[in-house]
Amino acid sequence: EGKYCHKMYSSKPEADGEWDGAKPLDSKINREGFHTGSPSIAPDGSRMFFTRSQLTGNDLTESKIFMSVNKAQNWGAPVELKGINGNYIAKQPAPGILFGKEVLFFSSNMDGGFGGYDLYYADRINDETYSLPVNLGPEVNSAGDDETPFYLNNKLYFSSTGHPGLGGFDVFRSEWNGQDWGKSENLGAGYNSSYDDIFFSVNEDGKL
Repeated sequence: EGKYCHKMYSSKPEADGEWDGAKPLDSKINREGFHTGSPSIAPDGSRMFFTRSQLTGNDLTESKIFMSVNKAQNWGAPVELKGINGNYIAKQPAPGILFGKEVLFFSSNMDGGFGGYDLYYADRINDETYSLPVNLGPEVNSAGDDETPFYLNNKLYFSSTGHPGLGGFDVFRSEWNGQDWGKSENLGAGYNSSYDDIFFSVNEDGKL
């Protein structure tokens, strides 16, 4: 009946602990004709990162990462991040800290990787500009697809079809020792199953 696109919504907690009704973010964020998703927020709450994509049939043919600044409790007009985006798919941004610097993790199929989608990071230069992406290497990336990064307390959580698992996408964890990534660890049954397991959250204690 028409073209329907993913949109991002927000909801606020109420005094009784419940959440109010979800409301779509305005047209500055949810651009007409694009799929908008994979949001993540900088630790200080000042910036939101997200993906703006297009599909051809069921194939992801365009995807770029954008950033919006929080201004007076409203998200400002987003900007396409320089240094990260290119003539390839860039998706699923997640902020983190490496070598004492703020970085942005993301998944991409750019040339030079180990498989389909690999995980990368780029150093933040300023709000709109990042350094050239760095591949996270063979302890994290595989010959399959490695996606949905989330970083907390020196641990990177992500989903992969290439590392040994129970099903399609399984959830894995790799620990950063200050110089290198540790061997990716499958989180096992209870988190993973014979299905694709790609959506998860982590609290401040690093527990799923």
